[in-house]
Amino acid sequence: MPKQNSESDADLKKPTATSPEQDPTGTAQASAAEDSVAVDKTPSTELGAEEQAASAAVQEGPADQPPPAAAVTEEEAVAGAAVGAGAAGAPVPDPDRIKRRRLLIGVSVVSVLVLAALALFIRYLVQPGPLPDLLPLPGSVHYRPHYLFSIYGVEKPLGVAVSPDGERIYVTEMRGQREVKIFDRDGNFLHAFWPPHTEPAERVPVYIAVGPTGRVFVTDRLQRAVFVYDSEGVLLDAILGPDLTLSEYVAGQVVDLPPDSRLAYNLFEDSVWIETPGGGVQVLPAPDPAAWAPLGVRVDQWGTMLLTDVAEGQHKVREIPYDLVQAETWRDFDPPVITCGMQGQEEGHLMFPNSAVTDSTARLYVSDGNNGRVSVWDAMGEYQHCFGLGVGEGALSLPRGIAIDERDRLHVADAVEQCVKVYDVSGLEPSFLYAFGDWGTEEGQFNYPGDVALDSTGRVYVADRENDRIQIWSY
Repeated sequence: MPKQNSESDADLKKPTATSPEQDPTGTAQASAAEDSVAVDKTPSTELGAEEQAASAAVQEGPADQPPPAAAVTEEEAVAGAAVGAGAAGAPVPDPDRIKRRRLLIGVSVVSVLVLAALALFIRYLVQPGPLPDLLPLPGSVHYRPHYLFSIYGVEKPLGVAVSPDGERIYVTEMRGQREVKIFDRDGNFLHAFWPPHTEPAERVPVYIAVGPTGRVFVTDRLQRAVFVYDSEGVLLDAILGPDLTLSEYVAGQVVDLPPDSRLAYNLFEDSVWIETPGGGVQVLPAPDPAAWAPLGVRVDQWGTMLLTDVAEGQHKVREIPYDLVQAETWRDFDPPVITCGMQGQEEGHLMFPNSAVTDSTARLYVSDGNNGRVSVWDAMGEYQHCFGLGVGEGALSLPRGIAIDERDRLHVADAVEQCVKVYDVSGLEPSFLYAFGDWGTEEGQFNYPGDVALDSTGRVYVADRENDRIQIWSY
């Protein structure tokens, strides 16, 4: 294209001679052609038909630069089509009919979109979930969750869990009163609870899980027990060893124990309290401490309880079957011995396993904390492999709490990497998807995240320990 310059005095001067190369518009060539025609014309000579045509072509300019066509409006096009059709004897299209047809098509498209949106909304009300999970999209779509808000008013939170309906959030604290706090879905504090007849210095609640019936399970490092509460925090029972519960012990000591009796246990007081419905209190000596140290607790989608045991020299995962976990009472507690792993650093060994979950095929995943990896066993208890070792974005440093969703996306809270790492474990081999969060004190940043929980609506709950808060993210 010719370079466009701003108007100047040089541009306003009339050129004395212009060659075709200097005038890309072709006006000089047309002017020369006109002068040539004017010289050739004589009054006494009449041009023939071919000469007249050639002269007209010269006067009109170069053949490859036709004059611009006039703009034609839609109404003119329709009118022209009508005239042409009328001349040819065809039916004349009605402009109003065409407009009505277009309007009808537009209304139909909008109606379909509104109905689709309404159907999607109704499905969300019936079964809430992330939008991509509600849409019939081809293949798998994975994307990072986004930060929503944080819950404050907790001191050094260690564990977090959510009720089956997603309406209650349970948080364990390792400082302050060392209690379990309950918040509603919007982060409003409801109330707190702890093991009766214990003082803050005598308890440290760590991990927490909620079963399908709403029972709350809390591991306590100092009491070396798993306390079992109802959804409001009323103590129901306690697992004191691999094959002993508090109610089973009391039933063996007291004849005709009223079924509505309230029990309490304190390892440091070496006592068990029995409160009968009539108001009486009886104190018994506590049983001998069991050779175990429960740390992590989860209840999987089949209702099986998964406990990590970090007793000296015997780090392992214990499984308690569904029928026993959901039993009405635990006065006859004798679970089969189902364990995975042993203490060590080799493959299939564990060093301070923090948490264990299962996927849709019943494969078991264990956050092997001090070994910096996730170890995997199949549904039959056979060791398969591990992942997270080495370097790179998918490598782990200090994995703590883990959680898995219905799409078999494994979420791992890495306390040293200051983030939550997510892996797709639906195939034969796990694949790293992404990480979210970073070190800091701002919104969406972590300072020693220790646990992670998920709910059915796509929310992710992270215990941000050193920032004294629970962060809520959402897919």
